[in-house]
Amino acid sequence: MIRRSICWFFRIVLLYFLYVIVAGIVYFGLTYRSADSYLANTNVDRFWGEGLGSDRVALIEEWDETIGVRLGLISNAQDSIDTAYHSLHSGLAADVFLGSLLEAADGGVHVRILMDGIFHGLYGSMWDVRYALQKHPNVEFRFYEPFDLLRPWTWQNLLHDKLLIVDGKVGIISGRNMANRFYMPDYMTKDVVFDRDVAVIQCDHSLGEQSGVTQMKEYFDLLWDHPYTVNPVYKMSKKRNQRAEARRDYLAHQLNWFRDEYSEYLFDAEKWLRVKSVPTSKVTLIHNPIQRGNKAPWVWVELTRLAEQAEASLLVQSPYLVPTQAMLKYLDKDSLAGKELVLLTNSVAASPNLSAIAGYERKRGLMENLAAQIWEYNGPGSLHGKALVFDHHISAVGSFNIDARSSFLSTETMLVIHSEEFNTLLRQAIKNKMEQSRPVIQGESDTWEGVNKAVSTIPWSKRAVVSLLRIFSGIFDFLL
Repeated sequence: MIRRSICWFFRIVLLYFLYVIVAGIVYFGLTYRSADSYLANTNVDRFWGEGLGSDRVALIEEWDETIGVRLGLISNAQDSIDTAYHSLHSGLAADVFLGSLLEAADGGVHVRILMDGIFHGLYGSMWDVRYALQKHPNVEFRFYEPFDLLRPWTWQNLLHDKLLIVDGKVGIISGRNMANRFYMPDYMTKDVVFDRDVAVIQCDHSLGEQSGVTQMKEYFDLLWDHPYTVNPVYKMSKKRNQRAEARRDYLAHQLNWFRDEYSEYLFDAEKWLRVKSVPTSKVTLIHNPIQRGNKAPWVWVELTRLAEQAEASLLVQSPYLVPTQAMLKYLDKDSLAGKELVLLTNSVAASPNLSAIAGYERKRGLMENLAAQIWEYNGPGSLHGKALVFDHHISAVGSFNIDARSSFLSTETMLVIHSEEFNTLLRQAIKNKMEQSRPVIQGESDTWEGVNKAVSTIPWSKRAVVSLLRIFSGIFDFLL
């Protein structure tokens, strides 16, 4: 009897495993949504503006700037704070961020926090954060597409956006997850990550409807009110209330300790933004549709249209470069002829994402046929910023990676910015990262002569794992 029960148990587990493979993996390799109707109803010319637009933008590259701007904006908030993150990771950066949000809520600010339902990171020692957020009367907290054991096709529908919107007047879009390695310079280790933010400041309120901040707010509201988004409600027992209070006290302590220990990272964010920001003619938010299964690749097709419209040059930084055939069908390769196409990504030595770097190595030959130059970052740490620079006027920054996951699976946002001044700043920021990179293909250009071209040592164990993953990356590139 016991033996028969065990046999049935393993049969059920096997059937479930096969169900997951088919519905959660194979399905995505066989079905794709077309972006043709989207292309027919949008015009690439809408990214250009005339004269002075409603927004100014600031490029944020350094650790002290990125955490200082966030804390400054949050502490000065008057009415509302909306924030969306793919993941939070246990550590000082997350503690300080959450502590500042709760402090703002204590002052009467309405705080909304949206997290990915699977990779949010509020597990284990971070679980009590859920109770602390639910207990506060001025905080709302939701998960986008929480884990569902019986619907594995929802597991790929991840929230990948990183947004912060304060009082509907200032917005930050980013590629940074909330973790020490993205924000804390004194925590530098071999896994330190270099990323990039853009802050948008609405200046001309008479043009508020055209503002990039307004567009970010509307997109956040779309996610917040969507049927895929769930408000987790926990029964607050006496013990859970005590755990919530203990977590709040701990976060407040961490925030105060940070202010004492790292006072040099605290500054007047509004003044800093006025000094560092540059004018724009237009700022436009683009995003993927909110769909389950494979999404129509809205962001990708917009970026390819901008690449085709570029007259002379295209500079791309992406931590992962894994273009698939399904992606390339939207790109007119002939339109790139005669243009300088430069790609910057992580080397095998620098990249922490082994499956993605294996896919990149497999696809590199394909990209060599498209790009004039390919550069690989050697470290320290790794690159995580996503940016595209089209000629000398149009730029795009946000959460989108050049891979199938960002194109077809995840929610993604990018700001398309028409500003010659911002374009110049972004181009220089990418060039700075090239100084720690080496050329895989240099073409005929000597633009980057004199940079560090040394090849970093790759541990044999990492090289072996990447070589093994290359075998499978061609089969499962639609998930990378």
